[in-house]
Amino acid sequence: MDGYTLFMPQSQTEHKRFADAPRRFLLAWAGAILAIIVTLVAAFAISRSEREMSRLLAEKGDSLIMAFESILRSGMRDKVGVQLQVLLEEMTRNGDIVFGAIIIPDGTIIAHSDRERIGEILTVAGREADRETLAGLSPGAETRWRLMQIEGHRVFAVWRAFTPGLKALPRGLPVPEIFLGLNPAAFEITRSQNRLYIALLAGACLLVGLCGLVGLNFAQRARISRRRQKLAEGKVRRLEDAMRRQEKLAAMGSLAAGVAHEIRNPLSSIKGYATYFGGLFPEESDEREAAGVMVREVDRLNRVISDLIGLSRPTDVRPAPTDPEYLLQHVARLVRQQAEQRGVVLECRTARRLSQVMADFERLHQALLNLCLNALDAMPDGGRLTLAAAGAGAHVCLIVADTGRGIPPDVLPRIFDPYFTTRGQGTGLGLALAHKIVLAHGGTIAVSSRTANEAAGTGGGTIFRVRLPAAGEGKP
Repeated sequence: MDGYTLFMPQSQTEHKRFADAPRRFLLAWAGAILAIIVTLVAAFAISRSEREMSRLLAEKGDSLIMAFESILRSGMRDKVGVQLQVLLEEMTRNGDIVFGAIIIPDGTIIAHSDRERIGEILTVAGREADRETLAGLSPGAETRWRLMQIEGHRVFAVWRAFTPGLKALPRGLPVPEIFLGLNPAAFEITRSQNRLYIALLAGACLLVGLCGLVGLNFAQRARISRRRQKLAEGKVRRLEDAMRRQEKLAAMGSLAAGVAHEIRNPLSSIKGYATYFGGLFPEESDEREAAGVMVREVDRLNRVISDLIGLSRPTDVRPAPTDPEYLLQHVARLVRQQAEQRGVVLECRTARRLSQVMADFERLHQALLNLCLNALDAMPDGGRLTLAAAGAGAHVCLIVADTGRGIPPDVLPRIFDPYFTTRGQGTGLGLALAHKIVLAHGGTIAVSSRTANEAAGTGGGTIFRVRLPAAGEGKP
């Protein structure tokens, strides 16, 4: 039916369920991921800062070694041993350099800023360095550096091969190595400050991020609260509408009980005399036609009174297991002739396995018949009337759908009100009576409609869904 879904239950409460646990789980995951990201970024920033500081200190140490070699090249080649030792001692008088040492590959010190260390073995990590330890330091032409414990001090050590400007040493002469221990105080202070700064910055970012997540959580809660409030307001409005409808029915019940029987007796007399006088006149005479009009109008008044009494009296349903397919087929047989006269195609279909419903066959049949008659009135130029049934959990959904003009949105909320009708010949009691019968069965009735739009070339249609409790297990 042009985008309509016949078998979809229209219950907003079934589609508005909110669970707090998944949202809290996602919030915890988001917080954990944010903390991991901030930690990784902070660690990367600290590592990058320390690498930059190490590079600067290494360049400083390399510059000192190059200056040391340059001095030795510039005319101090006589008495090399004496001049080399003096230079090392002079160099370490600067507080930035803790020690200086020149060793041969086996670790023996040949020059040291501390004269007493000459001839001894270089100490690394508190013990004398062997060939394996020295090989691990990988001394060579390329300058290397590390923050380490060496020569009894924790220093920023810079070392490389020491060839005071000589391009080649005599064959068999070992290449000495020079070690400079730079004071790490400035490095460690700066590193501590950087770590503290980055930790504070990361903490601030984490705090801001967590505040944002908490804010999003509260915003989500507020949105859910607003949704729940709207649902609650909708329920309240529906309850108020139901109460107003019941008040109208109660008022009409009092009115009907007082006048219905009094009106029926005179109507019976009027009908009898009209029939009698009609028989006194010849066929096709004006007088006989007038008497026939009186009889038909009395019958119409009797139908209105019967509907009024049925609407106002207590709903005395006697539910029993009822086959919904048989019920729909019975209603279809009653309206088939009228549908053919209007050029309406009648279709009746049900699900293969369908539970029986607890229903009063006669009363529910009356409600469905009223819905079908309304649907036929909405299709004066032909169309399609569909009667369908489908399972919906512990309920069975009976559907009456048409392709008529549709119900305008401003009229839709009032269609179940007694005496409300948009047809000149209607009493406005058919849908109200159907609504009362369905409620008496413990069911619900819902309607969705779309009005025809000739300009856009779209058709209209209306779907009534009656949901009733299932009687038990489905039948094959």
